[in-house]
Amino acid sequence: MPIDPPPVTPAQRRAGYGILAAVLVGILGIAGGVVAMLPRGPAKPAMSVVGGPFRLQSSKGGILDSATLAGRPFLVFFGFTRCPNVCPTTLADLSNLIDDLHKAGGDIGAYYITLDPERDDAAVLRDYMGSFSDSITGLTGTREEIDRVARSYRVFSKKVPLPGGDYTLEHTLMVYLMDRNGGFVGPLDLAAGHGLALRQIQAVL
Repeated sequence: MPIDPPPVTPAQRRAGYGILAAVLVGILGIAGGVVAMLPRGPAKPAMSVVGGPFRLQSSKGGILDSATLAGRPFLVFFGFTRCPNVCPTTLADLSNLIDDLHKAGGDIGAYYITLDPERDDAAVLRDYMGSFSDSITGLTGTREEIDRVARSYRVFSKKVPLPGGDYTLEHTLMVYLMDRNGGFVGPLDLAAGHGLALRQIQAVL
């Protein structure tokens, strides 16, 4: 003989409604998440927050405007000619890397921007860059021009006094790999060996 269920009290009814509402909210949340993950057509390329236009004096003579680099990937490295160790070591390593790239049939321009324009004029840079690959161009400018480029590349630089009234610089140590549109691809990894760095460059050529 069937037994009738006990009558539902108002409190039980309200509790049931609350559970149902919670389930519906969960279902809608999952559905919304799925819809959000569905493709919505080609994604727009993110605007690079590192890098920007520059117009500086070249160690090879004249003015180099970054607008002339459009359509070509390039490398950027910041330093100064009186840098005792890291800068010349990196430039020498970069020179060897570019030679390896040439042997593999590729080519890329590199630009060494001084953070010490008061001491590194175009003539000083020309003499200094003579020790490295001809594919690396030294760039300098006024203090205002250099500071503007350094800010756009998010470069840290700090003057450190030395005994006798001289000074050195602490600064960001990174080789910037830029794509053919002047967008920042990432830091060039020289520490892992030339094999990885070559693949990084070849990926944007």
